[in-house]
Parts: sequence; C-alpha cells; structure tokens
Amino acid sequence: MAKISLRRGAALALSGLLAAGTLAGCAAESTDGGATDTGSSSSAESTTIRVVAAQYTDDMQPYYDDLVARFEADNPTINVEVEVVSWNDIDQKIKTMVQTNDLPDIGNLNYFSSFAADGLLYTAEDLLPAATLDDMVETFIENSKYEGTAYAVPDLASARLFFYNKDIFDAAGLTKDDIVTWDGVRAAAEKIKATVPDVTPLALPLGPEEAQAEFLIWAASNNGGYYNNGAWDITSAANVETLEYLQGLVADGLTNPSPATFNRTDGAFALFAQGQVGMLNGAIFLPSVLEEQGSTINYDIAPFPTNRADGTSITLGVQDYFFGFKNEGETNKAAVQAFMSFLFEADNYAGFLEAAGGFLPATKSAGEAMSSDEALAPYIAVLPNAVFYPGAEASWPAVQGETQQTIGLAVAKGADIMSVLEGIASKAE
Repeated sequence: MAKISLRRGAALALSGLLAAGTLAGCAAESTDGGATDTGSSSSAESTTIRVVAAQYTDDMQPYYDDLVARFEADNPTINVEVEVVSWNDIDQKIKTMVQTNDLPDIGNLNYFSSFAADGLLYTAEDLLPAATLDDMVETFIENSKYEGTAYAVPDLASARLFFYNKDIFDAAGLTKDDIVTWDGVRAAAEKIKATVPDVTPLALPLGPEEAQAEFLIWAASNNGGYYNNGAWDITSAANVETLEYLQGLVADGLTNPSPATFNRTDGAFALFAQGQVGMLNGAIFLPSVLEEQGSTINYDIAPFPTNRADGTSITLGVQDYFFGFKNEGETNKAAVQAFMSFLFEADNYAGFLEAAGGFLPATKSAGEAMSSDEALAPYIAVLPNAVFYPGAEASWPAVQGETQQTIGLAVAKGADIMSVLEGIASKAE
C-alpha cells in the first residue's frame, strides 16, 4: 500500500481516545503476556536491532526517528536502526536480506507467510502483549496466521471503493445508479466515450505496481479470485470470464491503452486527478492524493460494481504486517518485543497512523475512535464484505509477483487468457 495523509484533527482525536484505552502501559507486561520490560541496567550488554519499514509517506522516516529517540531514552541498552524503504523496493530488499542470511530483526511488508514457512519468524504472541493482541481486529489477526498460528501482526489496513467523476457523469447523463453492475459499467463507459471523447471512461491499472489488487477486486466481484474453498483456484472459469470482460473493454477503447504497463499511482490516480478519467477502482487514500496534487475535480464514491448473481458488492481488504525475524539463539527476542510493544502503545500507534496516512487501524479501539470520521466511515462499513489476499499461503508471494508482472498481458486484444493464468498458477505449486 502507498501514501496518503490523515487529517490532523482525526489523528489527534484518535490519540486522545487511545491514551485512555487498553493499549496504555502494554510494554510493562511480562514475557508471559508477550512483551518484555528490558529495564535499563547500565551493566547490561547493548543490543542493536534493525527494522526495515515501508514508506507509506514521506513522513515515515521522521516518525521513526522520533520514535526511536524516545524508545532508546527509555531503553538505553537497545539501539534501533530503522531503514524506511519505498514500496517499489522493499519486497526485493527483504528477500535479498533473507537470501543472504542478513536478516533484519523486524520487517514490514504486505506478506509474511513464506518467511513463516521457512521457520524464520517469531509468533505474534512473542511480538506483542496479550492486551494488545486482544485489541486487534479479529479478521486482521486471522489474516496474520500461517497454518493456524499468527506469525505477524497487522500494522494497518485498507479497503477499496469505486470512484467516479461527477462532471463527466453529468455530461454523459449518468448517475451512481448506473454503475451498480458490470453491465452498467460497460454501458456507462460507452456513453462516456460517445459524449466526452477526450477522457478515459474506465482506468484499468494492471501494471506491476498493484496489478494483483486490481485483478482480485474484479475477479472477486465475479465470485473468482486466487484461492477458494481451501485451495488455489487461479484458472477458474470465473477468472477467465473476468479477464474476458476486461479484455472486451480494452478492445473497445473503453479503458486506457496498454493496461499491462499502466500503474495505479502515476497512471490511474494522476489522470483521475486531472479530470481525465470517468471511473476507477479507488483506494482509501485517493482523496488525500487528490488534495496533495491540488485537484479540484468533482467526484463521488460508490460500491464496487458486481457481477454476482445475488448482487452483493465486495471490497478488497488489504492489510500489511509487522513480523520479527529470529536470530541464532533468539538473542534479539527481548529487544524486538520491547520495540514492537512501544510502537503499539496508544500515542505511538496514533502517531504511526498519522504518519502513514488515512488507513484503517488494526486495533478495535482505534477503529472505534475513527468511526466518526466521515471520510473513513464508508470504508469501515464495507469491511464485512471484504475479500483478502491468501496471505497465509507460503506460495502467495510468488503468485503475487507473477500476477504483478503478467496479469495485464491477459487483457490485451487476442491474448491467451488461460496461458497467463496457468503461468500464475504454476507459482502456487
């Protein structure tokens, strides 16, 4: 997931509410509760831990610099080095560190299961005290498990809705009610093409930045996806039908050309901000992107269009994770526990959410604090119908990577859809 900015008022309200909540003082629990009070004995041997963290926004490094300074003041025997890495590079960064046996102590990614499968990770109970784990949203903790055990903890989450340009819709004689279904989206795109010819009716970013997300939300709205009923289901008829639908939109000039090289942030979001896109799958942080770019477009949001027989609209729930790597003899365990517990203390976690932007929080208490935020409430409301990546499967990172690189090729005119899906499915074996 990528950058946004949360309104400061909401962040401050969250901080104040959490400060009185169950998270306060968690780091003082014993190791039986999942956290360690490392103390500050001057005779204790110094420990250094390294953290590789995702760059949600440019505010992340300053946030961590401040967090580390305060943590080290309270824990003088622990040194913490935080490297904030862009989403374009962090996946390869951590993979390379694992491959060269140069493990960080704490990682922050949108998957973890392959590391858990190799026996490299501490459990969630090792990372955080029981009170903090109990405050985590149950769905997010379930998506932090590998073979029934949580080996990571969610740092935050996101959901998706369908965005549309109201001025373009008005010019084409369209309303929100016209884009409830896939048939409606196609008809709306055709009207936009006919009446507002200088814009892209539907942005379809299937470039490598987040093609795995764009594909999943379309596929799941057709009862497809990567993983269903306890098994990989990549070559399903529903997925083929999904790609045939998208392929038809591309062939008829109802989307941007060459979706396989068209990314979300610098492609779909940028053009939408310029008023050149009619509709798109929009992330929770798109409004902040528009604000940052000085966009004055008139837009609204709607449920994601569905092709399900029962008419159910779904959303894509995406969460990222913190996880701790074991070292030889697990000598870093106490320091990892202490730092993770400190990060999830009430004020510190509120600061993390503020620095990362307007994502959904991972804790129930934070969610309650933010539910009155009109900008976030629609996303919180659709979470019961959220679908998630199969992050508990050890081969998911390989499937994700192949999807990012190849799924866009499947919507090109005349492309062999099944061949692309089979290539992706081979990574799940």
